[in-house]
Amino acid sequence: MFTTGRTAKRVVLPALLALAVALTGCTGDYEQVLRPPRADVAGISVVAVFPFASWSSDPGLARALTEGVLRSLRDSGWYEIIPPEQVESVMARWRVDSRQVTGGDIAREIAAELGADGFVVGIADYYFEDVSLDVPYPYRSGQPESVSWRVDQRTSVTVGMQAQLVNVHTGLVVHRWSGQRTAEVIEVRQLLWWSAEPPPRSALPPTHRRDIPKAREQAIQKAVDAFTADLLPRYEWVRSEPDGQ
Repeated sequence: MFTTGRTAKRVVLPALLALAVALTGCTGDYEQVLRPPRADVAGISVVAVFPFASWSSDPGLARALTEGVLRSLRDSGWYEIIPPEQVESVMARWRVDSRQVTGGDIAREIAAELGADGFVVGIADYYFEDVSLDVPYPYRSGQPESVSWRVDQRTSVTVGMQAQLVNVHTGLVVHRWSGQRTAEVIEVRQLLWWSAEPPPRSALPPTHRRDIPKAREQAIQKAVDAFTADLLPRYEWVRSEPDGQ
C-alpha cells in the first residue's frame, strides 16, 4: 500500500509525539543551567586587557587577537572589561613601552591602578599563510560522455599566540594558553579542459589570494576561542527536579 505525502505526515507526526512523551516519561525533563567558568576566576569581575605584543610576521595580528579576546570576554557578560586604550593611556603616563609588557609586576601595578581584579596579557608569536592547488580531478555532468575537470584551491592560514589571565590581588596566573590554530578555505575551480586525459600543468589556473582574509579571520577566532574557552560561563543540560522535592 502506498501513501501520499499528506497521509504519511498524518501518520508520522502522532508517532513522533508519542515517542517524545515516552522519552519524557522515561528520562524526565531537562533544563539548561548556567555554570561558572572552569578556570578559577573567583573574585575577578573587572578585567584589564593589555595590547598583545607582536612577535610575528603579520604586523596586524597582535591587534586582531587583542580585539578578539576583548570581544569574547565582554560579550560573555561575566566580566567588566577595561579596554586596551585605557591601559595604554596609563602606560604612556608611566612612560612604559606597551610593546614590552607581557606580564610581570608592571602589568599588575597598571591593572591595579585601573581598578581591575585581573588582567590579560598576550603575544602574537606566529603567522603563516599558504595557497596551493590540489591534483585536478574529472567531473561528469548530466551527459555520460561529457567530461570536465576541476581543481581545489586550498588557502590556509595559521596563527599562534600565548596569553594568560592573572589575578591582580594574588599575582597568580589563573589561566594560560599557548598554541597555534589553522583555518582553511577551499574553492572549487573549473578548468578549461574537456579531454578524458588529465590536463597539463599549463591548463591549471594561477592561484589567487582573495581567500586569505577569510582564512585569517577564522584562524584568529579559533585561537581566541581556545584561550577563552575556560574563562567563559557555559550552559549545561541538567535533569530538573519534580515539584515538591
